[in-house]
Amino acid sequence: MIIEFNRVSKSYGKHNKALSDVSFAVEAGEMLFLTGHSGAGKTSILKLIMKIEDISYGQATVNGYGLKNLKGKQLPKYRQGLGMIFQDHRLLENRTILDNVALSLLIRGYSKAESQKQARVVLQQVGLEDKLKFYPDQLSSGQQQRVGIARAIVCKPDILLADEPTGNLDPDLSLELMEIFMKINETGTTVVIASHDLILIKRLRKRVLVLDSGQLIDDYRPDP
Repeated sequence: MIIEFNRVSKSYGKHNKALSDVSFAVEAGEMLFLTGHSGAGKTSILKLIMKIEDISYGQATVNGYGLKNLKGKQLPKYRQGLGMIFQDHRLLENRTILDNVALSLLIRGYSKAESQKQARVVLQQVGLEDKLKFYPDQLSSGQQQRVGIARAIVCKPDILLADEPTGNLDPDLSLELMEIFMKINETGTTVVIASHDLILIKRLRKRVLVLDSGQLIDDYRPDP
């Protein structure tokens, strides 16, 4: 299993429990959704996987790493296996789309030429090959989200996480974005998406983990 949570809880102080006794396992190459009401615990699970937050109780293993024992020096290597897409894009406004995506590779020691070459490839994959010299504020919200996807996959992560990636998009654009995620998944990347869009999730016929007030209440697997 590439992701395994065993009775994981996350608390923020004594009276604010974001997750309570959550257990599930994800196979390598799987695509699934986390769903539930606002505050149900979807984002908390993603933050624990990214090691943005620490587990309060329980155990979790991700990509061969035990999260509770993961030390500071190991974090950069651990995160190299992860890609994260945020709802609010978090693009650098003073850099072109090409540079926004290439920066992830530059940070890892790739040359400028190689970084831009690989950035062009993934931007083509998400349909933005004609926007390379544009800046974020020149793009629509849907296009900015595609840049976020390109930035997350340019380093070829084992696991791709997305937090409400279609939250600000209309149904047609949301479906287009999900089709991109499905193509990424078809290359072998494990994809975990937090979403409250039940209509869209139902159309895609993927596994769904349902959260309610920090508890996992259902693990739905559609018939083959």
